[in-house]
Amino acid sequence: MIIQRYLVREIITTFLATLFVLLLIIVGNTFVRLLGAVSSGGLPVDALGKLVFLGSINGAIKLVPVALLIGMMLAFGRLYRDHEMAALHATGVGPKQFYKGIFLFVAPLSLLIAFLVLFIIPGLEQTNQNIKNEIKQRPEASGIPIGEFMHSKVGSQRFTIFVEDLDKEKMVMQRFFMHAEKQTKGDKNGDANSAKHTETILSAQKALLYIDQNSGERVLKINTGSRYDHDKKTGEFTIFKFSEHGIHVPALKIKNKKNLEATPTLSLLKNTDHESQAEIHWRIALIFSAPIMALLAFPLSYTTPRQGRFGKLALGIVLYAIYANLIITGKSMIEDGKIPNWAGLWWVHIPFILLALWLVHRQYDGVK
Repeated sequence: MIIQRYLVREIITTFLATLFVLLLIIVGNTFVRLLGAVSSGGLPVDALGKLVFLGSINGAIKLVPVALLIGMMLAFGRLYRDHEMAALHATGVGPKQFYKGIFLFVAPLSLLIAFLVLFIIPGLEQTNQNIKNEIKQRPEASGIPIGEFMHSKVGSQRFTIFVEDLDKEKMVMQRFFMHAEKQTKGDKNGDANSAKHTETILSAQKALLYIDQNSGERVLKINTGSRYDHDKKTGEFTIFKFSEHGIHVPALKIKNKKNLEATPTLSLLKNTDHESQAEIHWRIALIFSAPIMALLAFPLSYTTPRQGRFGKLALGIVLYAIYANLIITGKSMIEDGKIPNWAGLWWVHIPFILLALWLVHRQYDGVK
């Protein structure tokens, strides 16, 4: 038991150090990318910290398998270099005792990863998506994506807005276009003659979106443009030009692609489509990747005194890269229906488990 506690302490130390270094690299790249978006006006400053924090948590969870592989190989590599492994083998300590020590740490770590992957990460992804949607709803011009048609519907009224460019201060919209369509049914007595179907097209050189301090509504202040009103029922047109014009605009209804990463696990289990099943197997793969990498790291860390501590570290990283790419490829194949849902990603996990067992058997054959 003392030996197993010693192994756990060595593994935890190198694992945390490796995870910290990898996380610094990932978070650093994320921070630089988001900081560039802030400097260009595409992202508000107050959202920078939130997105970096959420990305750090998400990245830390996904980096655990590779950090565990590298950390364990470094830990056992040191034991081989300092001849501690030779001393342990001489006293009759075999692979069973080593794996007991390894999984004293890896088992609770895997349970923690399972909880985070199944229940925490979807919430983080949803929060991340909500922040991005909230940014697009900001009253500043930077809240409206440039070069995209934004659609909104409030009651019987539909809006389409397009902005070609922003000014240097990223506040005033340049070459603004809006299409509004409103259709109402007859009155309460069923008089169809009272029904209206109107269409408004508005274009202007400049526009500024802000929130009215008194009413709290979004107001669009438009300069130097034209407005075209069309009554589709009567066919009448009204055209006028203006130097300044104001209009109340409802909050934009943003259409997003289906984000399965933000979908709760229990909801995914109720769906039988390929995309939902692929996401489920992806989450299962994240959970199993940690114990599989731990199982593989121990025999890969075996080195002779002349090989040095980092003798097989490159091989371990290559194997992890192959493993991770196979998982990504397998997920895409499940989404496309090329792999049946019941097969999942087990065809990726099993060969690596068998490889680890074969390496242990070859290196410790006859050692109990």
